[in-house]
Amino acid sequence: MIDALRQRARELGLAAVGIAPATDEVTRAFGWARSVVCVAISYLPPHFDTVAILSSEELAYRRSDLLSASGVEDDVPRGLVARFARGADYHLVLREKLARLAEVITQEHPAARAEICVDTNPLPERKLAVLAGIAWRGKNGCVFVEGCGSWVALGEIVTSAPIQSGVEPPQSKDLCGDCTRCIDACPTKAIIAPYQIDRSRCISALTQAGRAIAPDLRAAMGNRIYGCDICQEVCPHNAGIEPVTPEFAVDVFPGAHPELMPLVDLTAEDFREHVAGSSIGWIRRTRIRRNASIAAENLSSEVER
Repeated sequence: MIDALRQRARELGLAAVGIAPATDEVTRAFGWARSVVCVAISYLPPHFDTVAILSSEELAYRRSDLLSASGVEDDVPRGLVARFARGADYHLVLREKLARLAEVITQEHPAARAEICVDTNPLPERKLAVLAGIAWRGKNGCVFVEGCGSWVALGEIVTSAPIQSGVEPPQSKDLCGDCTRCIDACPTKAIIAPYQIDRSRCISALTQAGRAIAPDLRAAMGNRIYGCDICQEVCPHNAGIEPVTPEFAVDVFPGAHPELMPLVDLTAEDFREHVAGSSIGWIRRTRIRRNASIAAENLSSEVER
């Protein structure tokens, strides 16, 4: 079974596939579960340049980066979107691939139940990916997959089929060593210790949260309106990663650097027509307007200095 899953995963363009046991967290959500098929996919689009690691002087929250749009040649105030949300919604891309991968399970186990999960169920995705042997955890809290670095999205098929992994239980890895680049680079000091993230300070979490954002954290957000890549951009394990997934090459909203003022003034009608179905639409109009307003204020403050 595992060999068939690996072959189908390669055909579908998935970066990795493995089997994790149905942990307590899984069986609390799915009492019938016996196995979890874990997969990873690289979300970097093929037109994206090979990843180069930023030095401390090149971090994206510098004043020079706030005032530019990373190569966009105009004077329009623009925001910055994390790489995982710049194009096609990875939830949709990965869910479709998992549905096709699940056919391998049902062919051998016709009576088996299978539930596809892509960031929509209370599953410890990163823990399961490590248990499945497809990933290792970094000090920045992200998981890293061979050949993809941490530029990955995770998904699972929870099934009642008793699938064997075919490999020895994975050993825990510590490939970070003494490196603290991600900890040092975080502008809000959200990485409070290796592998420990204070989500109340994490910029990526702040852009998605519904609560008010404290003034000191607002300034640290720079022109980011959704997500944050800083701790990944400075990680040596992300150097030289080659983009591979064509589905993420689709040119759709929001892109990397959307104009800010249309988002600040976003009407309910424009949201429904242009934004709701995008990769950032799920945080709804109020949060998008809030984030765009913070970014515009930060840009204005930098211009005045």
